[in-house]
Amino acid sequence: MAETACPYCAYSPIPSGADDCPRCHRRFVLDVREDSVVTATRLGGLTGAVTASPVPIAIALVLGAVAWFLRVLDVFTSLHDPVYLLAVPALLVAGAASVMAAAGPAKHLPAVLGLVCMAAVGLWLTPVALHNLAFGAFGALILIATVSEPSSVRLKGGAALASLAAVVGLAALPLGTGKPRDGARLASISDEGVGLRWDLPAGWRQAESLEGLHPEAPAARRAVLLATNGDGTGALLVLDREPADDPCARLLADVGAAVLKTPDEAPSPFPRGTTVLEVQGSAGAVRAACAVTPNGMLAIVVSSTGPSSVVEATLRVLANGALVLADPKGP
Repeated sequence: MAETACPYCAYSPIPSGADDCPRCHRRFVLDVREDSVVTATRLGGLTGAVTASPVPIAIALVLGAVAWFLRVLDVFTSLHDPVYLLAVPALLVAGAASVMAAAGPAKHLPAVLGLVCMAAVGLWLTPVALHNLAFGAFGALILIATVSEPSSVRLKGGAALASLAAVVGLAALPLGTGKPRDGARLASISDEGVGLRWDLPAGWRQAESLEGLHPEAPAARRAVLLATNGDGTGALLVLDREPADDPCARLLADVGAAVLKTPDEAPSPFPRGTTVLEVQGSAGAVRAACAVTPNGMLAIVVSSTGPSSVVEATLRVLANGALVLADPKGP
């Protein structure tokens, strides 16, 4: 039977199962400790840098949700966003809860929400450029801070900047409704006899006629304002103080063959619930909004050779510049 010897002092035989030498008392086997770097998980969730340090990005998502919520409710300025846009703050809150609990697709959900925010900003532009830029930056920063496996610096720095962008975007709403500076004054057309003014965005000017749009002529109690950007897009704004029966149908019948409702809601000054309409059977993309208000029939029609998404955004910007004045012939 083979005998064993101590590798240190050559003592032999070594009893079976001995851990150290009977003579020199040196251990034959050293305890080896293996350290593994494992990212912490919470409640059995998925492992990842975002869920390991969830607080910064969760705070940013909640601040973004609050900012979007206050915007849709028209707390600081009247934008008349569609009610279903409240889905954006709801998704942001759900994303923050998922990140904190490391539940569901918590590793990748914030990056997806960043894309959702950027898409929402692009589809529902406001007349306040700083607000659009800040809310778009919020979505981009959330995406950059959480995509893949971010470092601690990228995660925390991106979350902090995203939080700041949400606050700036919200603060820009009431500031953007003020009067422009003298050096940046935009074009404005009006009909003082009826009581209608139209403040046009940069690049737009009054037009004598519009290709493809032939509204009724102005009258003593009807204002018809025409505008164009000189690049294939034109619009008309109508205020009829004494409308006839079904005035919106008469107006739209002159524009196209068929009228379809879209999911979008017309912005101020149209009453809440006024639907944006898609006019078919005409050249190019045409969007319109029409409503009978206490001041009379108010309508806007936008026609463009560009894509329909651009026309929808243009209608929102132009409608926000419409201002119904006091009736000069009123009591």
